[in-house]
Amino acid sequence: MSIYHFPRALYQTLRRDLTVYPIVAVVGARQVGKSTLGRQIAEELGIPHRTLDDRDVLAQALEDPEGLLSDLGEGGFIDEAQRAPELFLALKGVVDREQRPGQYLISGSNQPKMTGAVGDSLLGRAAYRTLRPLTMSELRLEEEYAGWSFLFDKEDEAVISEIERRIEASGELDWKQAVETGGFPRSVAAPPDLRRRILDDYVQVFANRDIRELLAVESGDRFEQFLRLIATRVGQTLNVQGLANDLGIATSTVQRWIRALDRSFLLELLPSYSRNAGHRVIKAPKVFLTDVALALAAAREPEPTGFHLENLIATDLCVWRDQGPGRSLHYWRTRSGQEVDFVLAKDRRLLSVEVKTAKAVDAGDARHLSTFCDEHPNTDRGVLISSDPNVRLLKKGIIAAPWWGLV
Repeated sequence: MSIYHFPRALYQTLRRDLTVYPIVAVVGARQVGKSTLGRQIAEELGIPHRTLDDRDVLAQALEDPEGLLSDLGEGGFIDEAQRAPELFLALKGVVDREQRPGQYLISGSNQPKMTGAVGDSLLGRAAYRTLRPLTMSELRLEEEYAGWSFLFDKEDEAVISEIERRIEASGELDWKQAVETGGFPRSVAAPPDLRRRILDDYVQVFANRDIRELLAVESGDRFEQFLRLIATRVGQTLNVQGLANDLGIATSTVQRWIRALDRSFLLELLPSYSRNAGHRVIKAPKVFLTDVALALAAAREPEPTGFHLENLIATDLCVWRDQGPGRSLHYWRTRSGQEVDFVLAKDRRLLSVEVKTAKAVDAGDARHLSTFCDEHPNTDRGVLISSDPNVRLLKKGIIAAPWWGLV
């Protein structure tokens, strides 16, 4: 299967942004499909594209950025733009002179350089969008991302009806197979027996080459050990001291490396939820990787666990969060040990989600959801996600549904 065959949910957003903003910046981890999507849009718009992975193009961008933009004519797609910070000031000059939407589409995989440029040189001139690995709906070749918003506001019966419609459209799915497939287009398109090797190579290349673009790492091998270790902690709260002890390095080094993974769009740190925002930020976040198959391969786990199903759901929820203003994503844990895996916030309304691998669940499995809903009156409902194929109302405001009916 060619990676060109996957529709991307971000496509319509980018096309719409290009009718409003002079510059649209697409960021994300390496190999999530930014170049493919950018080239598709450039070809549809009839504009040229250049990649700074090309040494000659990079040299021109560094030495004569104005000349590179002039060669593009009225606009174009510039891939891996973060490789030439000098380019952003030149872009500012061009768009300020011409002041028209849709001049440039740019992409990059280095958060500080890309967002710093958008925040400084290109403030008010650029839209900033994140492309994530393929979602389950994109893997099913669906043109639009349905998302999770339908779970807010509606009556229980209407929500159940929509979940049943999705189940009929997708068919029953195996969560372990979904985890092992992941969402990086290159590994998805590869034969199943080669996917782990491709993702293992990804880890090695990132640890021994790409990380040097972000920070000076004395030993690529040591950073690779760190990346593989943190991959074993997905779905768990971040313990910086524990990671430092296991690796025999300083906590300051662990914190610096965590920031590097975050800035490379490989790590997702989920904050805890509290009605007091000040309390929320002092609690340890939950750790997820941007792609669940990458987490499995990096950890060299023999087979997926429940934490990996949770990571699969987390990656889809991050896409939902990114798609609209007023949205945020958290988890909830009390000192007594009660926990809800995900708390979705949308315009001050809440949705609580618990994830289990069990093939049969009942009301007892939803007790933490019930507690959360009782303690937070602005919660529209709780959803218990599992491998149980039966969609049903466990109690008013608490719905049980199979995971494949929601992603």
